[in-house]
Amino acid sequence: MTYHCAIVFDSSGTLMRMYRVAKNIGTGEELRDVASLRLVSESQALVAIDLSPGKLLGCSPDLSVQHFLVEHDININIGCASESITTDDVRRVMWDTDPGDVHVSDLQEVVLAVRNGCVNAFYSGTGFIIDVPVGTIPYVICTAGKLFSGVEDVVAQLTGCADLYIASGDSMRNLSTLARHLGIPLENVVPVATPAVKERLIMDLKNTYEHVVMVGDEINDLRAIRVADVGVLTMQQRRDKPWKLRESADRIIDSISELPQVINELKL
Repeated sequence: MTYHCAIVFDSSGTLMRMYRVAKNIGTGEELRDVASLRLVSESQALVAIDLSPGKLLGCSPDLSVQHFLVEHDININIGCASESITTDDVRRVMWDTDPGDVHVSDLQEVVLAVRNGCVNAFYSGTGFIIDVPVGTIPYVICTAGKLFSGVEDVVAQLTGCADLYIASGDSMRNLSTLARHLGIPLENVVPVATPAVKERLIMDLKNTYEHVVMVGDEINDLRAIRVADVGVLTMQQRRDKPWKLRESADRIIDSISELPQVINELKL
């Protein structure tokens, strides 16, 4: 059954409370519970490694990141970047230049830190931030998350009145686990969704549905929130949101559990 309303969820920070650890490659400093997107500048990209952290821990720690990706035939995906940065740009930096002294051991370090800080995570992922013009990797990063309390109930309530979608920078490997758990059809899941991809999804859905709602929590959701019929910003992960994100949202909620009431009040 197709409803006249579609609700699109971001995942990290929206449906799931995330725990993140980044390592500054230059200084060796660990940044705990950091908002990874806020480490990414206009000239950089957040790149996801399509390999489970558990398998990564079994790899040789002495391998450089470049050799590791080649040896294990690992896909890389851009989770967030300016529109001018492409996957080809990332590949060029990784294989045609020397992005610095970055090894599998650096990735393993942040994986172990996250495992210690977020026990029994629903899923986790690993990646790095790459500075394309400079040709370096300033940070490696690992994230893990657990569903916010009440998410299953929220999805159950909304399933009866809207078609539900997930659009996230996470990999399909992780998002398929989340979608199956929540009962959201896999065909309604858009993985590795950059801000431009999220915006385009909302615009496409508006051609099919009378109302499209975007629910997000960070600056990478800004464009989608702006073009949605109703943009909902959730503060559950953290409250220090950029002003332009707050200003663009039609509704601001403290908890994802408030969303069914918002939808009901809007009478969509």
